[in-house]
Amino acid sequence: MWLHQWYASWRGRMARASGANNGPVFKRRAGMRLRLEQLEDRTLPSNFFADTVSDLIADINAANKAGGSNTITLTAPTSNPYVVTAVDNTTDGANGLPVIAKKDTLTIIGNGDTIERSTAPGTPAFRLFHVANGASLTLENLTLQNGRAFGPGRSAEGGAVLNKGTLIVSGGNVQGNLAQGSQGADGNLSGGKGANGGNGQDAAGGGIWSSGTLTLEAGTTITNNTAYGGTGGPTFLYNTLPGKGGMGSGGGVYIASGTASLTGCTISGNSAFGGVGGFAPDLVVGEASLGGFGGGVYIAAGVATLSNATMQNNQAVGDILDGGWSAPGPGYCGGIYIASGATVTLCNDTVQSNTATFSGGGIYVVSGATVYIDSFTVANTINNTDGSGLNSPTANFEGTYILRNC
Repeated sequence: MWLHQWYASWRGRMARASGANNGPVFKRRAGMRLRLEQLEDRTLPSNFFADTVSDLIADINAANKAGGSNTITLTAPTSNPYVVTAVDNTTDGANGLPVIAKKDTLTIIGNGDTIERSTAPGTPAFRLFHVANGASLTLENLTLQNGRAFGPGRSAEGGAVLNKGTLIVSGGNVQGNLAQGSQGADGNLSGGKGANGGNGQDAAGGGIWSSGTLTLEAGTTITNNTAYGGTGGPTFLYNTLPGKGGMGSGGGVYIASGTASLTGCTISGNSAFGGVGGFAPDLVVGEASLGGFGGGVYIAAGVATLSNATMQNNQAVGDILDGGWSAPGPGYCGGIYIASGATVTLCNDTVQSNTATFSGGGIYVVSGATVYIDSFTVANTINNTDGSGLNSPTANFEGTYILRNC
């Protein structure tokens, strides 16, 4: 009963305020402004499916345009790999697939499939993926192979993937990829004094090159990748010098900066070769190579953690013609090369059967780096060789470290 009385009273007040009995009129107070409330972003994740390389390229472009979180599921049978045959773009060198763009958080679910560069004659050199700064790429249960980053500078970095953003490889394989520097310029062929040959270009990250955030996890393997410095430029006149062979660094993985977490992964059978030194007609032995560094992993700077990882059967070689007409260059560290700008933690890892033609078969630490190693790794699982052929402490580990529990 009271509710009916309250409603009748309310209608009367509204009618008097409006001067009529046909419903209430609400008046805006002076100075009041109507405002729209900004709602939170309601962008929904996009899901794509790719049965062919053309589908994959179109889906990556669509995900880049949409931004936000996106997923591409590969649906082709595992017996039918995604074979990339042409260059899509030339950002930091040739790439076979579209660059993963800033603000795109992309996951590719491989379902055991393979993305590879074609090995048919005439196929141009290109890496497979490029992850831009501010972008994120997660690869799940996917194999990347036959990528080739070739040329000068950045073009010869990251045979399979060049990462400037965030890269996660989970339960995947990165195998048989190559980063190769181009040959140095030839010396002047004309008469007179002539010119010296140019140095071969450096190469880094046969499998992966990263300056952002890198995660390798869940049994990921990095195998049989190569970083190969370019050949030194020859000279064809007396009294001129040929070029040195370029450096090859990080046969499996090159960490330029940023952060890296390598957990439960295997890095094996990778190689870092210095390029062959150039030839000159009046030298008994040609010019030397700048050398090979870090057959498995090269850590130039940043913070890296390797936990329950296996590093085995990797090699660092001064140049591929050691003992031939080219003067041999240094081969430093078959396993993990740690440069002065890096902070690295090794926890319960296995570092074994890695080789270097000069020094530090397993781990090489440059002065100025900070390295933490747990006692289990030191006591039980560092067993490598260097160029002396001896299994000695020097061969296993070159440099200093801090022992602590994980």
